Amino acid sequence: MKITLLTPALVAILGLALAGAPTTAQAQTTTTTPDTTAPAPAKVKKHEKPEFKGSITAISATSVTVANKKKTLTLAITPKTTFKIDKAPATVTDFAVGDKVSGSYSTDASGAMSANSLHKKTPKPAAATTTAPATPAAN
Repeated sequence: MKITLLTPALVAILGLALAGAPTTAQAQTTTTTPDTTAPAPAKVKKHEKPEFKGSITAISATSVTVANKKKTLTLAITPKTTFKIDKAPATVTDFAVGDKVSGSYSTDASGAMSANSLHKKTPKPAAATTTAPATPAAN
């Protein structure tokens, strides 16, 4: 049995000869395995809507201004704005200056803020006070 070894010179000559030969396209398949060392991508959170609490300082059919100790927000009222009193549906006309409210709002790309929701609770009635019956005057 005769064994032929390729010498480095022969490999170089074959490489040059093959480099000039016309090539044909071949389908190439590759198999990749997932990289378990890379961290998983972070879950995308739903955009949270900022919330507010405060007292109404101005209100109209198109906007509401709510102020608290830290800031004052003027929010546009849109057809998508929801109004609730004690968790029951309401309208903008059910709210007035001085009402303590809470809710959420959105800011668009231009920086304009719109109310998503406006809620208030009915104030609890003041506790009734009882007075002691008057004692008759002594004669």
